[in-house]
Amino acid sequence: MQTSKTSIGWLIATGATALVIVAAALPPVLDDPASGLLHHAFSSICHQLPERSIHVDGRAVALCHRCTGMLLGLWAGLFSAIGLRPIGSAGRSALEDVRSSRQGLWLVVFLVPTAIDWALGAGGVWANTPISRMLTGAVFGAAAGLILAANLLAPRPRPDLVPTHAV
Repeated sequence: MQTSKTSIGWLIATGATALVIVAAALPPVLDDPASGLLHHAFSSICHQLPERSIHVDGRAVALCHRCTGMLLGLWAGLFSAIGLRPIGSAGRSALEDVRSSRQGLWLVVFLVPTAIDWALGAGGVWANTPISRMLTGAVFGAAAGLILAANLLAPRPRPDLVPTHAV
């Protein structure tokens, strides 16, 4: 059985991600200086090019299409993981499979669509679109969220149930 600390970690990560999504979406509906402060806060993680950002009433959100997709995917991966937990103590869950896999390799694999979309666009072979940027970002974000959730929702032994050995 899981300890409550594991679930709390998942709740904090899922809630914090949702708050960051809301914060990134707020600049178009806020007046300056609050809008400018949010744009500045997100500028360290995103290029925020106006032509690559979602606009509401002519004003850009604080993230580009791809970063928005990654953040939404991260939240979706975190949130959906709760449904992958086993019910009861029988059986192995998909989250256990994620935890026992090569997580770093999976992140690289799910980053490939984003890299292809970017490279083909940069090479003039493919004109990537807001949808392609958001979807490829979301694929990577969802994989990252699922991996994070798999680790946050991992059963942890309760300290009061860990056997002590006589020396």
